[in-house]
Amino acid sequence: MTQIIATYREPFGFEPRVQRMAPGVTLAAMRAQMHGLPDDFDAMGVICINGHVVPRAAWGMVKPKPVANGVPVEVTFHAAPRGGGDNGGKNVLALVASIALVAVTGFIGAGKFATAGGLFRAGSMSASLLAAGVSLTGSLLLSALVPPPTTIGGSDSVNNLGTASAEGNVLEPNGSVPRVVGTMKIYPPLACEPLTYFDGPDEVVEAAYVLAGPHKIGDIRIGAAAIGSLRDVEFETREGWPGDSRIGLLSRQSRTESVQTELRAHLVADDGVTLDTSLGEQTLALPQIQTFATRDEPDEHQLQVIFAQGLHKNGSDTDLLRVPVRLRIRQIGGDWINLPELHFRGANLRQLRSTIRLIWTDDATTAPGAAASEGWCEARTLSPGQTAAPATDDWVADSYFYDGSSDQYLSAANIGSTGVQHVILNRYKAEIYLDASQFPRGRYEIEVQRGAAVRDANWSSSAYTYSGTVWDLFGYQGADQIVMSRNGVVDSLYLLRSVSIWNAHPVPSDALAIVAVRARNRALDAVSCMASGWVRDWDGSSWAEWTVTDNPAPHLRAIWTAEQNRDPVPVDLIDDAELVAWRAACIAAGYTCNAIMEGQTVEDAAQIVASCGYAKPRMTDTWGVARDYDRSAEAPVQIFTPRNSSGFQWTKAFPRLPEGFRVSFRDADRDYDTRQITVMRPGYSDDSGLIEQVAYDGPVHEADVVTKARYDLAQPDVRGVFYNLDMPAEAIVCRRGDLVGVQHDMLTDQAGAGRVVWVEYDGSDVSALSLDSPVPVWAEGDMHAVTNMHAITDMHLVGRKTGVAIRRETGSITVHPVANASGETDRIEFSPPISDSGIDDGVLVTVGALGREFLRLIVFGVTPRADFQASLTLVDEGQELFA
Repeated sequence: MTQIIATYREPFGFEPRVQRMAPGVTLAAMRAQMHGLPDDFDAMGVICINGHVVPRAAWGMVKPKPVANGVPVEVTFHAAPRGGGDNGGKNVLALVASIALVAVTGFIGAGKFATAGGLFRAGSMSASLLAAGVSLTGSLLLSALVPPPTTIGGSDSVNNLGTASAEGNVLEPNGSVPRVVGTMKIYPPLACEPLTYFDGPDEVVEAAYVLAGPHKIGDIRIGAAAIGSLRDVEFETREGWPGDSRIGLLSRQSRTESVQTELRAHLVADDGVTLDTSLGEQTLALPQIQTFATRDEPDEHQLQVIFAQGLHKNGSDTDLLRVPVRLRIRQIGGDWINLPELHFRGANLRQLRSTIRLIWTDDATTAPGAAASEGWCEARTLSPGQTAAPATDDWVADSYFYDGSSDQYLSAANIGSTGVQHVILNRYKAEIYLDASQFPRGRYEIEVQRGAAVRDANWSSSAYTYSGTVWDLFGYQGADQIVMSRNGVVDSLYLLRSVSIWNAHPVPSDALAIVAVRARNRALDAVSCMASGWVRDWDGSSWAEWTVTDNPAPHLRAIWTAEQNRDPVPVDLIDDAELVAWRAACIAAGYTCNAIMEGQTVEDAAQIVASCGYAKPRMTDTWGVARDYDRSAEAPVQIFTPRNSSGFQWTKAFPRLPEGFRVSFRDADRDYDTRQITVMRPGYSDDSGLIEQVAYDGPVHEADVVTKARYDLAQPDVRGVFYNLDMPAEAIVCRRGDLVGVQHDMLTDQAGAGRVVWVEYDGSDVSALSLDSPVPVWAEGDMHAVTNMHAITDMHLVGRKTGVAIRRETGSITVHPVANASGETDRIEFSPPISDSGIDDGVLVTVGALGREFLRLIVFGVTPRADFQASLTLVDEGQELFA
């Protein structure tokens, strides 16, 4: 006979203990036979079957088979580690893989924990409820008539920004845009990467924050400050209505690489002029080339550079220094093209910000310009190499940048005679215009190298000499001498950002609510607003009135039918009458939903919204909701007995329930900050017991959260039994959420049912009904009517009286006391007579204890079966939930 392999390895041990277990025994028996388990294993240990955790409460019922679905079964025992840490080794699951609730309940629901008696067979409601041993919240999501307003899982993927000027999540391509149900404080995501650039000495950031569909937007804040109070911030909003004009504040898109790389000068020894060769080769001490790349086909690419500590020698603000920069570009896979050599000049102790702009254009005509003092002061298409050893080559820019007849440099002194073209210099920018016909738009590599800082007073632009000598400002002369001592020179140059820019509107759609912001010298951290999703509400005759509301009904309808749904439900499938009635019930009960929908499926979002109105989406031939409410004054829509159904059974699970919930929610009274409260089950006041963590979406007031949590905690007690029966599909007139009645001898010995074969009248009213089979009837007196207690043979019969329930052809169900004497009879008498409306041959009649003629249940689900049959799953009415 095939045996089961059982293994146990001590925490942090290397050699497992392996035992062979006989099949057909429970996990509890295997645990007793397993050698070497710690003393506290029953309280702290975990048993897995093929890696899946078995709830401790099920150890005595689960009997693993040697082979399941062709796969050998392995039982593994896991003990909690001992020793340090805040948990003191209490986290048992730390030794096994973290198991998502969805996976665990899926394993259970597939019947892998089936017992010999079939209690947890595949597909049974008790199998679903067994998951409560893992999480009551997760079990409620599967098996509650109205699940809690939360979802399992969800994407945590965040595209973190690489800039310090704007913080937030950038929407990924084809990513979901959040939408607000009701009213919420929200930190909207960025529609695209923010554009950060230098504007003169200032740093400016432009950003667009978006929400899906039309929203009413107010109370925009940056951090804690109202945006309207900030003088260095401009903003513009759109609510997101069809036909809205585009935002005018922003006009460009960008992609930023935050590089923060130093464009290093020469490394020198202590004397300041001799190359530091301690690294080995002399070339390692020379300025190093940095390489970057544009994105695909930008209209502009910016290299944003800063002299982080300024540019000066010995702190002088009059002794001007100049720093040369060389660039070359090439399309990916193409040949390198030299750009003009650029010189920056300054004598300043403060940080200097500047930008090199490569601009692709269809018209590259420019008028030359250069900074007269501080800034970009010179551009050269020819920089001769030095003749002194070691001799170096000339730097020659592409002929596109030289007209071929005039000066091969551009400065403020030769604006009228320069032959350098397509270059404009000023204090803060060096702009190089690239004709798209000669430099096709595409993806380009860019190499950047800076040279040695030199005194501007000793420089000759016309001769390219320093103190009368041609120097290679990027190399050295002689053995290892550079052009000027670096002692006392502060010229650290950093490439801060490499930015590709497209002249395309960042938010071209009018289906988005937009908050556009432009801030100067300010970090856009924590941009928030109060947003209310506009939705079509019921105006008395149709869903036509645009409004902001926290009533769940119009938002559920919008989730199914509005433009934000990629595959909207046809409106003729929506049960509008039911939604209108639910809307009114939400108003009467004060049910509200205020939530942010982001990343959920349509089904998840619909569940959250419906749950806030104590309902569950119903998606069948028509789309509506199955409400949960006090039905004590209602009659069932259908009765089920053995005469019109078969296969009646009921199951009940006995999970270990938590004593309370620790609920996280967005508290509207605390500026929508996340808050935690503990809600205990009735009879429990100490939160030191088993507490389960749950996050609620939708309720934003403490009183609503407490009410919902108590409702969720009570459901396993009130609705812990599931009833199943089968019947012909065409005979079902109820649907999910309807109240029905069930009578069966498995429920009580007072059960009986039959169909009418004859009607007796007293005038126009019915005085008696003849049935096609006898039913039990009691008409016993109560204790006050008993004259001799010794004559009573069965105390259970004292006061027993029978009532009858009739399902009339009109669809209504009426209940009446019977006038018969005790005994079995096929003739039911009424005194006084009852109305004959809807009573005819074939009408179903059921009898039971007076006042309890049937068990009042709610339809949980309808499952189609073969041969035009259907199976109904029912749960208790649960009047206690609304007492």
